[in-house]
Amino acid sequence: MTTPPAIQCSTGPLWTMSLARALDLLAGAGFRDVEVMVTRDPATQDPSIPLALARERGLNIRSVHGPFLVITKSVWGMDPLGKIERGVAFCKEVGADSLIVHPPYLWEGEYAAWVREECEGYSRQHGVKVVVETMYPKWVAGRRLRAYRWLDPAALVRAAPHVALDTSHVTVARVDVLDALEVLAPRLEHIHLSNNNGDGRDGHLELDAGILPLDRFLEAVRRTAYEGVISLELSVRRYLERPDELVEMLTRNREFVEQHLAGRRRPQKGLPRRPR
Repeated sequence: MTTPPAIQCSTGPLWTMSLARALDLLAGAGFRDVEVMVTRDPATQDPSIPLALARERGLNIRSVHGPFLVITKSVWGMDPLGKIERGVAFCKEVGADSLIVHPPYLWEGEYAAWVREECEGYSRQHGVKVVVETMYPKWVAGRRLRAYRWLDPAALVRAAPHVALDTSHVTVARVDVLDALEVLAPRLEHIHLSNNNGDGRDGHLELDAGILPLDRFLEAVRRTAYEGVISLELSVRRYLERPDELVEMLTRNREFVEQHLAGRRRPQKGLPRRPR
């Protein structure tokens, strides 16, 4: 019997509020497992603080997103391998078993070689999986400009021993989410789940908005007997001044995932069929 995917929610989209407030909201929405994103907020950078805050709310920190965003590029230094070392130590202290990182930039040859040659052994040695996330190019006047390596799922799965599929990111990269799931499945450990408008923006929309057939995606996840993590990473911008509605939105999206993973499909309006 396979273990069903763990359902988490990321603190990343809640970065404008205090970590304590973000965790209050996630607990209120019925989550028990969370993914903590390391941001410019010092409270997210010292593992003892998130650990204490999570325990006070009955939450478990199961994964950590390292400071690999443009706005956090200087957090924990500029060296990606140094960030990984600190991130793995962070994971060990809070009890998380995976560290989510971004793929190397084109000029980061040492980091790229480390992922290919050393990441698997390092993850096994420390008991924390270093998981490389799907990223996307910039589109300018129809031209594809890339800064990251391994934007194609097939290239990423050849390079990294553990991968994360971000449904919004692959859509910006103009890759079908169901095709990406099939390609990444052999090394898939983590899914960042959100919808997308297909407008070239990394929208991280609610699951019942946008163009992605996430009902079918989750059913495909269930059929593949995936045992990794599904972490909701949803934009909360429109709810920042309405916390009660924010908790309701997060609850509704958590239930959407639970129902589809359990095979209890509920009709969803506005979800298009995947083109054949």
